[in-house]
Amino acid sequence: MLKESKTFDVKIHLAKSLPLPVEKDHLRPRLDLIVFLINLQSQFSYSTVVSSLSHVDASFFLGKVCFLATGGDEMKHAIVEMSTVKKLADSYLSILLFSKLNSEGDCCHTAQRLLQLLRICAGHVPGVSALYLGSMMRWTGHISEVV
Repeated sequence: MLKESKTFDVKIHLAKSLPLPVEKDHLRPRLDLIVFLINLQSQFSYSTVVSSLSHVDASFFLGKVCFLATGGDEMKHAIVEMSTVKKLADSYLSILLFSKLNSEGDCCHTAQRLLQLLRICAGHVPGVSALYLGSMMRWTGHISEVV
């Protein structure tokens, strides 16, 4: 995401799980978008995301949380079914993206899509809010295959 061209600053904080440590809480920048990455080939990945969700403030589920499912390009190797992840995203009224991430092109396209979401969530798109985006995605069917 950092390699993509953009008109705003992006800071990415990676965490293996939530909650985030509180000792540096006062130094943490504002969070505009939380992306939960789920590897469909790992039950541990799914379980970690599910356990982390309880640590996210409820206000973030109003358009500022996104689930990104990867690793399901060959569904016969998937341990976590896509329908399970879809139900999870639905239960939190959140956007669900699917990406294979098999090539640099896949990664670039996914990064561009996430940057588009981030622009909206950060308030850089006049007339479109994260809440509106979340509602629009629910009306139009929110699973989006990125590549």
